[in-house]
Amino acid sequence: MTIALKNQEVVNPTTTQIPYHSDLTLEQVCYLLDISPKAISLIDTMKFMLNTVERMNEFLQRYSFANHPLSLLVQMRKEDIDAHGYTNKSDFVYDYYLNKKSAFEKLFQEEAPDWKMNKYRTDDPERIYDTYLMQGKYSHMTQVALFA
Repeated sequence: MTIALKNQEVVNPTTTQIPYHSDLTLEQVCYLLDISPKAISLIDTMKFMLNTVERMNEFLQRYSFANHPLSLLVQMRKEDIDAHGYTNKSDFVYDYYLNKKSAFEKLFQEEAPDWKMNKYRTDDPERIYDTYLMQGKYSHMTQVALFA
C-alpha cells in the first residue's frame, strides 16, 4: 500500500530503507539491535561474519526481515558456504597445507580457533573433507571433528 499526502513525499509503509553507514562499527550494530554485551557467543559470530562495513550494513538492511540476529547469521553463513566454499577436495587439501586455519574457516564459514582445530584426531585433510561431505554441506567444524 502506498500513501500520498498533499504536497508531501510518497511513502510506502511496508518497506523500510535503512541508511548506509560508511563508518559503522560492530559495537554500533549491537547497540542498534539492542544486543547485550553478555551475548558473547552471538557477538563472536557477528565479529567473524560481519567483518566489513559492507557486511554490517547488509546485516542491518536484512535484519528487519529476520526474527532474531542469530537466524540471519545462520542464513548468511549458508549463503557464504554456497558462494565461497570449496567445491572440490583438492583445493581444500592444497589450502590446508598452506594455512590450516584459513582453510577451515573457508570450508565452514565460521571462526576456527585453536581449541576447535585441536578437536580433530586426524591431520589428514582428505579425511576431514570426506567427513565434511558425509556430515553435510552446512555442518559445523566441531560436528565434523567428532567423526574425522
